[in-house]
Amino acid sequence: MDVFIQHQIDQAQRTWAEESGLIAFLSRVPAEVERFEESFRMGLRYVPVPPEDIDGNEETAQNTAFVVVRKNRLLPERDYCLYTVLDNRRLRVAYGIYRDGHILTVKELAPLEEFSKAEAKLYNWLRELLRISCEKP
Repeated sequence: MDVFIQHQIDQAQRTWAEESGLIAFLSRVPAEVERFEESFRMGLRYVPVPPEDIDGNEETAQNTAFVVVRKNRLLPERDYCLYTVLDNRRLRVAYGIYRDGHILTVKELAPLEEFSKAEAKLYNWLRELLRISCEKP
């Protein structure tokens, strides 16, 4: 009986971020990016610290969930990135140009609100990052 009561208490104390799958998804992102990079060797790297600013806004940067940068050896003058920002229980998803800890947004995508299948979305975003980073501006 004690185990059942403890389980009910634990369930009641779970936060929205845990219940929605957000924390589980975000905790898998670094490993999934590494696995993607090991498979395709396309110059992707997970950036473990938030950017200094996004489009000049430091407050937005403080809510960054993750950043993945692609260094394209054929276009070394620009590093493109995929980044997400937590905004009202959803992740805003966008591509940008990453330079010295600053991001300039190039393209925004539909926000992610359902985190249970977010891993499949991550692979699509990474493939699109590869495509975008190969286009000349």
